[in-house]
Amino acid sequence: MADTVFVASIADTKYVREMPEEYLPYVNFRAGLEGRVLQGDERVAILNVSTTTSYIAVFLDPGKTISDLELEVEESGAALNADSKIVLQKILRS
Repeated sequence: MADTVFVASIADTKYVREMPEEYLPYVNFRAGLEGRVLQGDERVAILNVSTTTSYIAVFLDPGKTISDLELEVEESGAALNADSKIVLQKILRS
């Protein structure tokens, strides 16, 4: 039986201080994994995992590449969809 591939799509991108309350547990979880102390000015993408009610938070730090983001998403058991990849590449370049 083949492994199920979950697909992650952008649900929102904001600074932590602007993030809707419903996404904050995912942001705080990721921050804890990375040993971050949140200041509120961190840019974050929230990705919805298809066919689930789960989300993946990824920090959009200066110098981070799309390959870095793809690896973070893969570590969470999903793959970034093509449209989200394009959008995130543009954000990372800005």
